[in-house]
Amino acid sequence: MDAQEHIRNAFSRMAHVFAKKPEAARGTCVMRARVVDGLRCEAQEGDWRFSIDMPVEGGGTGAGPTPGVHGRAALASCLAIGYGICLARAGITVRSLEVEVAADFDNRGLVGMDDVYPGYLGVRHTLYLEADAPQEKLDRAIAEARRCSPYLHVFADPQPLQGSVVYGPRA
Repeated sequence: MDAQEHIRNAFSRMAHVFAKKPEAARGTCVMRARVVDGLRCEAQEGDWRFSIDMPVEGGGTGAGPTPGVHGRAALASCLAIGYGICLARAGITVRSLEVEVAADFDNRGLVGMDDVYPGYLGVRHTLYLEADAPQEKLDRAIAEARRCSPYLHVFADPQPLQGSVVYGPRA
């Protein structure tokens, strides 16, 4: 079985199960980040563990990528994977697929300067695609991937967000 067929089969099975049991599609993931040295964090979700840090000029040690790098990577990889899924499901052979994400920012917001937004000022993504299919078929698969991309929506749409503080260590 080739990768394209494997992807199609996996998503067909999931769609079949989720259509019969919508509750099977719902879940919650928990990511924890713990400061271990200066600003360096160890982030963990399940068996996945990685380091996050700030550059030396930002008070860190540069021991890992910044949170912004991880955020942009989440968007770029989510789009790339989503395009790959939708193209495979459409039976389109891909020769190359790459997503580039560019984000504009003003670090005056990061240091708390008044009236400067600390988040991204703008985000752009570009798909570079070589595939064997008519343009109309490619456009449909790309539109479907964008419609279904979780991180495209996380970046583009307001999300319900709650925060709390617990003084003391996690139990």
